[in-house]
Amino acid sequence: MPPGAASAGHSPGPGRARASIGVLREGWHTGLVLPAGELDPPLAGLRKAFPRARYLAFGWGDRAYYTKGHPGFGTALSALFPSASVLFVRALPARPADALPKDASLHWLCVLPAQVRRLDRYIGHYLRRGPHGRPRLVGRGGWPRSRFYASAGRYDALHTCNTWTAAALEYAGLPVHAGGVAFAGQVLSRTRSLAGAPTSRSAVPGRPADRCASGHG
Repeated sequence: MPPGAASAGHSPGPGRARASIGVLREGWHTGLVLPAGELDPPLAGLRKAFPRARYLAFGWGDRAYYTKGHPGFGTALSALFPSASVLFVRALPARPADALPKDASLHWLCVLPAQVRRLDRYIGHYLRRGPHGRPRLVGRGGWPRSRFYASAGRYDALHTCNTWTAAALEYAGLPVHAGGVAFAGQVLSRTRSLAGAPTSRSAVPGRPADRCASGHG
């Protein structure tokens, strides 16, 4: 977790300005979905790479495993030990669920704008940069409008993509404890009680930002 991480926080109360973020689950993997228009430095520069995106999905994981379309047993086994990582970024439309696999789930949370900014800083901490401060591109992702970027941090069995997601929410100041998290189900169980829209993919008929702004998140 980046220096200065908050150990606890709060969900936005009634009447306070709110923004929407998503906790994305795809099989054993979890990640975060943030509104592209509300990204601050150090992530705002990614909007140049994805100019028409309404949302950006972020995932973190083992570099060798994550970047292979069909990783073998040996690659999966090596991921259990400390290894290099990558940051996956995917552009999503105004209705993000429409661009996701049918077995994916997206749980929208209503948070304070300041908490979105802390998520920006957390994710930016994991983004390696090259000359002129530009993110270091590793390669194209397996989905349309997606890319892998070089990342800081070491991946292993005790610090997985799901640990990363939970730690991001904790760092943002939400009441989510990342300790002991290794699996996707643990992330969902620790965020289920937070203010937000239902997890069901079909239960998000409009833009999630409107749901949070209207107080019906």
